[in-house]
Amino acid sequence: MSRSVRSDVININSDEAEIIASPSDHLFGKVLDLSENGLFLVDSDRKIILWNEWMVEASSLNRGDVIGSTFVEVFPGLKGRRIESVINAALDTRTASLLSRSLNKVIFPLYFSEARDEARRIEQSVTVKPIQSDGHDYCLIQIIDVTPMVQREDVLRVLAKEAEEALQVAEEASRFKSEFTSTVSHELRTPLTSIRGSLGLIASGVMGELKPEIGRLIAIACNNTERLLFLINDILDISKIESGKMDFVMGPVDLKAVLLQSIEVNQAYGEQYEVKYHLNDVIDGTTVYADTDRLMQVLNNLLSNAAKFSPKGTEVDISVIQKDGVIRVEIKDYGNGIPVKFQSRIFEKFSQADGSDTRKIGGTGLGLSISKAIVEKMGGSIGFDTEEGIGATFYIDVSLYADV
Repeated sequence: MSRSVRSDVININSDEAEIIASPSDHLFGKVLDLSENGLFLVDSDRKIILWNEWMVEASSLNRGDVIGSTFVEVFPGLKGRRIESVINAALDTRTASLLSRSLNKVIFPLYFSEARDEARRIEQSVTVKPIQSDGHDYCLIQIIDVTPMVQREDVLRVLAKEAEEALQVAEEASRFKSEFTSTVSHELRTPLTSIRGSLGLIASGVMGELKPEIGRLIAIACNNTERLLFLINDILDISKIESGKMDFVMGPVDLKAVLLQSIEVNQAYGEQYEVKYHLNDVIDGTTVYADTDRLMQVLNNLLSNAAKFSPKGTEVDISVIQKDGVIRVEIKDYGNGIPVKFQSRIFEKFSQADGSDTRKIGGTGLGLSISKAIVEKMGGSIGFDTEEGIGATFYIDVSLYADV
């Protein structure tokens, strides 16, 4: 950046002018030598009449080498450059200027010696100010070493570039993983669906009555095929959620109808564990803002989980509570509850409690993670209350349709 102003003029008297002409012998000159910036003074004839110690060290030119010489004699490489025109403007029109490093790069050929006699080029910000004394015009040039700032900027640019490249690599890896997962899952699901259908027909006796031993093997094969299909569907859902490709069709949903449908779908599953579902009173016409299919998916997951972890002969209670424009659906089981050590990880992918009883029950460890993502995408929330040895209550909060 370079900017110019007409008002920044410094006035000095004749005594001060005499001091400037021979600074090393006066207090004023010694003060200038203590400056951490470069300072030199040019008169109206463009001759240098002051050269502080910083300039001596940075240019390797002693005062005797420069005092009385013109600016372009000391810096022949700067003839015709912007700095010369700025100095001329300060002397001729009394215009102050700032030459920033960002636009003007390194202005003066100045270096500082470092370890092993290696010279470090000085990155600079330069201020040029006009001075008046007894009718005479002078120009003060101040040079600030901004090398540390430039080095920090360079480091930040490198770090930013590396971060951008790492992000691109991560995004590409994520895209590849998503595509790979989707392709493999679809390729597996098609033959598995066919296998499940064939095994189902055999198990139903369409092909003739089976011997008990063969029937048992077919049943095992059917169950394992179902488990694989559940796993593949869950992996596909996780992939869709992570890539933002899971579609939601939001609108008014009759909550009671969805709950009754979900209970009906899961009734046979509950019977496997000798568990029944009990729906407490729900006000007819209770309408929530949700995606019907996705809400069903969450309810099915919570109902099946509750059945799996319930003792035989017990019930799973389903309740609906309305409060402040939010509908809460609670699903309560009377099992062993959720271990304290596992509670913080329960909604993470592939998370399962470590107890042997839990492991025997099985599952992909993806259902709750998927449910959490779905509920949050619909603008709701999911959580649980539990006490070991007494049971667990999972709940989802969704908005009333009228409040959307």
